[in-house]
Amino acid sequence: MTADAVIQKKRLTVMIAITAACFVLAGVAIFGAVSLKIDWLLPVFFLALVGGLGSQIWFILGWMRAAKREGGASS
Repeated sequence: MTADAVIQKKRLTVMIAITAACFVLAGVAIFGAVSLKIDWLLPVFFLALVGGLGSQIWFILGWMRAAKREGGASS
């Protein structure tokens, strides 16, 4: 396995962990905000969404950078 593949595997694992944590946090926050009427949980819900989406964007940008390096090295 190449060094880039090892790095990408670690990035994937981190991205999945962050996305799963944000998913759970967002679910709890929206439940508390809507059902229990705890108003301060609504911003927590949106921050959890941004965090999960951000981790996925971080992974994709790293993947694109690795693909660009790989393509440039073989040309």
